[in-house]
Amino acid sequence: MAITPLIETMTANPGQPSAVAADIGAPAGAILQINLQKLQAAGFITPNSPRASNTEAIRIIKRQLLKSAFPQGRRGAGGGNDNVIMVTSSMPGEGKTFISLNLAMSFCAERDLFVLLIDGDGHRRHLGELLGAKEDVGLVDILVDSNLQVRDLIQRTNIPNLSFLSGGRSHPHSAELLASKQFALLMQDIAARYPDRIIIIDTPPVLASAEAIVLSSHVGQTIIIVEKGQTSKRQIQRTLEMLEGGRNVGCILNFVPSEEDFTGYGY
Repeated sequence: MAITPLIETMTANPGQPSAVAADIGAPAGAILQINLQKLQAAGFITPNSPRASNTEAIRIIKRQLLKSAFPQGRRGAGGGNDNVIMVTSSMPGEGKTFISLNLAMSFCAERDLFVLLIDGDGHRRHLGELLGAKEDVGLVDILVDSNLQVRDLIQRTNIPNLSFLSGGRSHPHSAELLASKQFALLMQDIAARYPDRIIIIDTPPVLASAEAIVLSSHVGQTIIIVEKGQTSKRQIQRTLEMLEGGRNVGCILNFVPSEEDFTGYGY
């Protein structure tokens, strides 16, 4: 299995980021108001974040992802689904949602680049909580109700080039729904409909849920978050085995103390 040389470090924020919700949710058709001040206070990157080691680490990773997403340097020119990026981990608590949101915010700083952030973790829905989105119809519901259209469920946010798609309501057979031909066609449609934007999907941990394994076959890039000092070599090996066949698979080393931060030296 080919592993893309995408091993970078992310300086740890003291403690796990807590759930940060905006004051109100976003009704259908309304703009989702993300509370950027609360996100920044919790250690997340926002459009107003000052230059720091964590923002630079994410920028380095972002540049590599952009090269793979748009290999010819022209957005929407290559076709395929290389612009669809899945973020996962081996076990819960390794920071995959933290990285997913930070990557989305960093991509939004690009000129004329639109970002679609999808909550694909049907077990926790932590991403929606961070953005202040209420639990509503979303990704899984599209597979259940043929009358729903993805374009009608995407929520605009107060960051002009960032949109959000909820994971939808909990379903006992979500893994089977994601393994269906209907979902494969849905992902093809999303990639083709938005070829000029980056699509980031926050998924459940590979060793704790079957959804991430299914999703990996429908994305162009897969990022595995590895927590320094916690994720074992055996867990990483098992995760890579279960994602075998995925395209452009890489790892990010997370929770690295600042004195060990070596992001400036590449991979």
